[in-house]
Amino acid sequence: MLLAEQHLKSYSDFLAAYDRCAAQLDPPIPPGYGPAKTQFYQWLSGKMVGLPRDYHCRVLVRMFPGWTIERLFQMADAARAHESDPPGTDIELGAFLGAEMITGGITLVYPTFELPLRPVQALGAAEAPSRCAFGKVRAFAADHRSDVLAALPEKEVRGLLYVFSVLQRHTGLLTDIRSDRDVVAHSDRPYISFGLTCNDCTRMYLESADRPLFTLNGTGAEGGSRVEQLELTDGSRYGSSGEHSIGVIARVRPSPDLHPDRFWIFCAGLGPRGTTAASWYLANSWSPLQRRAGDREFVAVVGVDRDSDDTARLEHLLIESAS
Repeated sequence: MLLAEQHLKSYSDFLAAYDRCAAQLDPPIPPGYGPAKTQFYQWLSGKMVGLPRDYHCRVLVRMFPGWTIERLFQMADAARAHESDPPGTDIELGAFLGAEMITGGITLVYPTFELPLRPVQALGAAEAPSRCAFGKVRAFAADHRSDVLAALPEKEVRGLLYVFSVLQRHTGLLTDIRSDRDVVAHSDRPYISFGLTCNDCTRMYLESADRPLFTLNGTGAEGGSRVEQLELTDGSRYGSSGEHSIGVIARVRPSPDLHPDRFWIFCAGLGPRGTTAASWYLANSWSPLQRRAGDREFVAVVGVDRDSDDTARLEHLLIESAS
């Protein structure tokens, strides 16, 4: 059932996906360790006795986030029936998100832009007040204003959806999705934010924190252009290139004395896939991050190739010392 949902229509399609996920484990499993063809079809039969070998289990759980290995080998109808039961909050995920988010609900924050528009002269008189163009893009203006278009950046929204999907599988908590402007105006809450300097929440943290876990620095390059780099508190620096993007996941306590159970979590990045790769990694690897960081603040740097978000891999994890 799950293979059909992911359009993995053949044994060879499955092996390719298996090898990709196996390479992302720590330690990675090299190509060629996937199931034989007869074993693969036995897995699909619903008549398995026991479970596959441990390394197969690790890969399969990675391939299907939110599914336990036992449920993966149930008959599809029984697994779906179990999935529809009212979910409880995973204890480990609750620790990762922080007690205040668990008790008060989850807020996911997307960045917005207001784009000034010029009226489209070619449109008819009846359409002109509500329809405008920005460059070569034609769009409906937001909030009943004919001079401004509210736009959402695709990559940050895609990253938000990665995390939203996992939260829905693991928790029964109310999830609120809000714009960065709204959250900054009423910032007395925990949240998960998506985007680097395009997101007002990230900018607020970088500008207001006494010692932010990461900063964004620019260096000169040939031709006078500016190259941005992420710098962590340990002095390490990371930049993107044409073939390689950098993502950052940071979990911080904005007011440790006043709100010790409150976390702000940031998913951001440099390069075409930086933010989406950070979000994908958070959605699929929050558990090992939690096991290593415990209740401490941390910043994780992930690298990703240009082909796919699911090639994201951890390059560095900086965990703050307990105060």
